[in-house]
Amino acid sequence: MISALFADTVLVASLIVSLVAYVQVSKRDGSYLNVMTPAFVIGIPAYYLLPLFFTHVFGTKASPYAYVYVYATLAVQNVAFAYAYTRPTRRLIRLPFRYSYGNFDQLSFAFLGLSVLMYAPVLLQFPEYLLDPRQIYTHTRTGFGVNFYISSTLAYLAVILIQFSGRSRWVKGFVILVAAAVLSLHGSKGQMLSLVLLFALFEVYVGRRKLRLLPSLFAGVGLSFFLFLLFAATMALGDSPAEALEAISQYSDYTQNAMLLIDSHFPLQYGRLTMEAQIIGRIPRLLMPNKPRNFGGLYLDDVFYPEAMDADAGPPDFGVGVQYADFGALAIVYLAVFAMLRGWLARVFVSRLSYSRHPSDFVLVAFLAEISLFPVGAVGWLLPEALTVAFFLRFVSCFGAGKVYRERIRTKLPFVPSLPQSTDTAGTV
Repeated sequence: MISALFADTVLVASLIVSLVAYVQVSKRDGSYLNVMTPAFVIGIPAYYLLPLFFTHVFGTKASPYAYVYVYATLAVQNVAFAYAYTRPTRRLIRLPFRYSYGNFDQLSFAFLGLSVLMYAPVLLQFPEYLLDPRQIYTHTRTGFGVNFYISSTLAYLAVILIQFSGRSRWVKGFVILVAAAVLSLHGSKGQMLSLVLLFALFEVYVGRRKLRLLPSLFAGVGLSFFLFLLFAATMALGDSPAEALEAISQYSDYTQNAMLLIDSHFPLQYGRLTMEAQIIGRIPRLLMPNKPRNFGGLYLDDVFYPEAMDADAGPPDFGVGVQYADFGALAIVYLAVFAMLRGWLARVFVSRLSYSRHPSDFVLVAFLAEISLFPVGAVGWLLPEALTVAFFLRFVSCFGAGKVYRERIRTKLPFVPSLPQSTDTAGTV
């Protein structure tokens, strides 16, 4: 048991370090709404604000070592990402396949139609829950992945493509409205938040709008209010403000469970959980009827929360505890290297997006910004799938196109991911 003062000191120190890393990325991009924003919109409440409330109301049983380790790991991840992202690069990276810009609207309509068709069987199976989509979400945790996740991804792609098209605002609004309706029927607050974050990233990296600190703070407050409304719409918050805060504070289990695992001296798994998530998690249950439910990080839920696993009620997340179970004290090194790789890739594709202004590069920017374009649970890093989707978009963008382009990038001068000056409708807010 640690004191509230000690817990607050460690938490606030970690938060300050993370915010300094965020400011460095903001200075590089010239905007305080940037590639780190999606992760911070979710991470700051889940890792810092809600645990702070939870600790002061309910206390914490974590040891000093576990508490310091978890919050040091969170800070190191953000610093590692910011360091790799802000390093200059000497050339843009070429991608295979030709590409074009002429059929984004047709592709958007096609993906939107496929999204509706993919999710229609789920709606037909649960018509009584059309006005309560959260019930659909709880009834489709297992066995509906192909319909559930693919329809969501197709809806996101439809929204991305229509924004790159030259269609009128009315057409764009129609596509976005239908896609939002499909996503809302999934009953997941995370998917609706991802849709809003897609618009934000598009304005910054495609619309080239730079948000200074004060407007970004207002935008953050607006996103927080939107997130609270999503909580109110998708879960029972109780009859009083105190009960509502207590219900929401349960989402602080990312850090609490990681500390629980560290203090339990759980046997080292030597990377088994990570490998299972990367391999077994990718196999649809349709192709693997006997697919276990306790693979990867879910194995920890089976050990620590067997009742939640048996009830299929959305078992808690263990956050960095999964990596600690696999690699022990070296988990912080593993996660730092992984964060640096993600930061480097984000820099590469933000730079490419400013060069190409193509939705294939935007998909990868959004993915590396941790927007959940592929909302699949208990699966490892879906970078191969994101690259496949990006290459596919480049390929199909040539269908029926009058002009087709091939990259011949010879840029050898230092190139940094700051937003270029343009005569487009960009502005500083």
